Amino acid sequence: MLYRIIITQNGKRKKILYEGRNESIAKEKYFTTREKNKVLFPKKNNAYKKVKPVLYEILFLKEKENDDSEYFDKDELGRIIPIKVNSNKWNIIHKDEYYYEEKLTVFGYTERMDIKKILKMFVLNKNKEDKIKQINYVNNKLLIHQNYDFDMVVCKNSADARRLYRVIMEFCETNKVKNILFTGSINQKNRTKIYKRIVDKTGWTFNKVYRTSTRP
Repeated sequence: MLYRIIITQNGKRKKILYEGRNESIAKEKYFTTREKNKVLFPKKNNAYKKVKPVLYEILFLKEKENDDSEYFDKDELGRIIPIKVNSNKWNIIHKDEYYYEEKLTVFGYTERMDIKKILKMFVLNKNKEDKIKQINYVNNKLLIHQNYDFDMVVCKNSADARRLYRVIMEFCETNKVKNILFTGSINQKNRTKIYKRIVDKTGWTFNKVYRTSTRP
């Protein structure tokens, strides 16, 4: 009997983690990988030609036999339905959502960063002159203010910026980081001023600053 563990992206195979005939090794590989899959800010969107949702899953498959029972799971409406793979060779034994850490663009840096690096470099770093920081967001841009300047994280869309803001705020609350003021979404009254500051810092056009996603 052949077993396979794969990662899928929107229902299509992305990576094979294991393929072999040892069921015990396959089970250990699947459950260990699933339990170790801990991320702070999971990737939920792709942005190749346009921003669109992405779903990753880890599947434990076995070679199909005539007496195999169907695998059932809930659909988006909460209904229990049979789930099948697009193959005549395999049946699903186990299936779970899988997560990749999102990589984000920080203005002024060529390297895209995950949230752990952003926390270390911009949120938790110490400054002798001014220890107080302020974090807020506008459209798809998260701003970390300190010393009359700011660093800017550009997300794929506005929903990701809000989600990133919440994750950083919850991290700071859990770890008792006291020197940061979280002021939420920048209101309409103050947006013109912050848009101008972003233009002055980046050299971007106002149209680019107004964007709510990384794709127009």
